[in-house]
Amino acid sequence: PTNFVGLVHNYCKKTGRIIDIIEVRRCGPQHNPEFFYKCVINKKDYPQAVGGTSKEAKQKAAQLAWSALQEQSDWDMTHLANHSMKKNFMTFILVWSDFCILFFSNNLLIFSHLHLMNVVYLTRFTLDFDCIECLAKGGYGHVFKARDKLVKKYYAVKIVRHKEKALREVGALSDLNHSNIVRYYKCWLEDSEYQWDNTTDSYSTSQSSSNSSQKYLYIMMELCDDKTLKDWITEKNEKTLEESIRRAESLPVMQQIVSGVECIHSHRLIHRDLKPTNIMFGKDGKVKIGDFGLVATETDDNDENQSERTEKTGTKSYMAPEQVRSLYGSKVDIFALGLIYFELLWKISSGHERGKNQIIMSMLCPSPENRPEASTLKADLEQWAQTLNAQRMHLENVTD
Repeated sequence: PTNFVGLVHNYCKKTGRIIDIIEVRRCGPQHNPEFFYKCVINKKDYPQAVGGTSKEAKQKAAQLAWSALQEQSDWDMTHLANHSMKKNFMTFILVWSDFCILFFSNNLLIFSHLHLMNVVYLTRFTLDFDCIECLAKGGYGHVFKARDKLVKKYYAVKIVRHKEKALREVGALSDLNHSNIVRYYKCWLEDSEYQWDNTTDSYSTSQSSSNSSQKYLYIMMELCDDKTLKDWITEKNEKTLEESIRRAESLPVMQQIVSGVECIHSHRLIHRDLKPTNIMFGKDGKVKIGDFGLVATETDDNDENQSERTEKTGTKSYMAPEQVRSLYGSKVDIFALGLIYFELLWKISSGHERGKNQIIMSMLCPSPENRPEASTLKADLEQWAQTLNAQRMHLENVTD
């Protein structure tokens, strides 16, 4: 018999849907019970099914959901997009200069004019998303702001060359579910890379000419505000604030960053590139750690959880001393946090300025074993927040 539970779960996994098969009720005598189950996909209820056993009822409920999914308007497009689009739904648009011929054959759409001008592939990205806007680009790839046509919501879609390093970033993000870490939704592979031309307000898709087997990884993530922590620090530096006010405003920001780092380290991961430009603010106003392109795993060895890694990986101005070597652990992130906290608290006019803050100095300790754990740092900051609140309340009472 067909395993409809497996079919529906596999389909939802590929299309980024969330599925629950839940028991509605059970009734009947003990020797002949009836079980009622239903599928809930993306918070949408599908028809109930009844069976003599829990397993039978689940299969029947999944079968009803499977039939309903195939009747939805987006089924064919999603189903095709999740399989080989190059073979099943590749669309060519050939632009010529004199006359146009519209021809449909085997899912092949050709616009012809006398002289060949351009070729565009309609990929899963352009089928599922519109209102696409380039947010950032660099050697790593491109990040686009795009609206999902189905749910009418905006997301960030990062496009990079398909390599083991890129898959490592996806693997790390998929394991991290925390309010202070940029949320990951799904990813997929395509044969072409989406490219936007701002000068002509048009897009194209290109394939690597040096390697025809080159594929591109599309990573769908939470969309954050354009302003990064670097912009936040710059704004504070441009203002003349009392030290106590800046401390009060900086502390909750730092607490959220440390909370995110604690989650990263609890999954035995090292970010390796913590810096203000990689820390953003979500639409909910919360601080979000992003850009896991250099993430690495820790090993369960006896050498203080350190392992040989790529030398000099990260941003030089935020690298820990041991990061210039190939042996280091998660404490490199604590060192970077110390520098970030320093920038949050004080306006730095030169790289040689130093503060007397005990927490920061412990984070910047040259010896990684003497730097605090993220969990210890989180507790210290919470205690510091309580102290500041008590001081503020005392000051308000004196003023009154």
